Amino acid sequence: MKDLFPGAVVRDEFQRWLNIGYGPFTIWQGEKALVMISSLEKTPSVNYLYRISPAQDNSISWDNSLLFCGVYDTEHGALYLTKDSLSVFTGGEFPPVSEVGPSVADEISSRISQLVEDTIANDRNNLSVREVTGWQAARDLQYYQEHGAQGEALETFFDGRELDGGFHSGYTMNELPEAAFMAWLRDPEGFVQTEAEIYIKSHQEAFLLQFLKNDALVKEYQALTQDTGSVIHRMKAITDALKDCGAKTVTVTVQKAGEELSFKTGTSCLRGYRSSYSAYHIAAPDRREFERLFGRHSDYHVEDITRITYGKKTIYEAAPVQAEEPVQEIGMGGMM
Repeated sequence: MKDLFPGAVVRDEFQRWLNIGYGPFTIWQGEKALVMISSLEKTPSVNYLYRISPAQDNSISWDNSLLFCGVYDTEHGALYLTKDSLSVFTGGEFPPVSEVGPSVADEISSRISQLVEDTIANDRNNLSVREVTGWQAARDLQYYQEHGAQGEALETFFDGRELDGGFHSGYTMNELPEAAFMAWLRDPEGFVQTEAEIYIKSHQEAFLLQFLKNDALVKEYQALTQDTGSVIHRMKAITDALKDCGAKTVTVTVQKAGEELSFKTGTSCLRGYRSSYSAYHIAAPDRREFERLFGRHSDYHVEDITRITYGKKTIYEAAPVQAEEPVQEIGMGGMM
């Protein structure tokens, strides 16, 4: 079944027609019949709506086909429209419908997801399983602990976001089956409760896997943020400085192998985590001098950068450091 969107009726004659449901209802655009709507009873309290687009002379022919365009719940006075029919009902000079809300599938998904999260209450003790037993889930967890958690912690850190670390159900309704929609119309609370219970029962190990991954992520993130002496914090300071100034090109000063050099380079190559910074992005005249001093195919590292200026303004200056650990390779390449 097509996804449906709730809408509020704003024209009295259309509301009266929905309540009575006899004969077609025509939506006009000036003197042109834009569409004719027909109502067919699905159940004693639910009518299905179908539309026909008349010809230029406002007539219909045997070539016309009925197109499903919505549902009207007569018991609750609720109207639901298909996505491809929204413009017909909400457009024009005198639209019969307004205030189209989120799709029914999204609304149902949100309510089920919230109930799942409320039931689990961010507490793994509310699960019936205590360990991951499936080989695929175990392999997924091991890979995340060894590689994924560190990468996600770095991404969160450089984005300047607070770590969430909470449980999320992950429930989503990719499509809205007709039977599910009708069951939801009959008993919204009962439908949400039943679907949430089924989802919880069938995803116990997946939920536990999420908790265990969160443990690994929190551990990596805390280690990263608390190690303020790490050169990664320098990279973060450079990233923030570039973000704040909005420059596309800056002047970087480095001290390397006993030599000092200032050169112009683009800012995109300086953002995020980098095991090193490539000389490829240095402006051509400056790059030739860089290669003369430091050798061809030579890069520079964050601990080599002493200052970054934009125009006459210094936007980053490295604090003096007695000794630093080399940048740890984590095998994820550059982060933009």
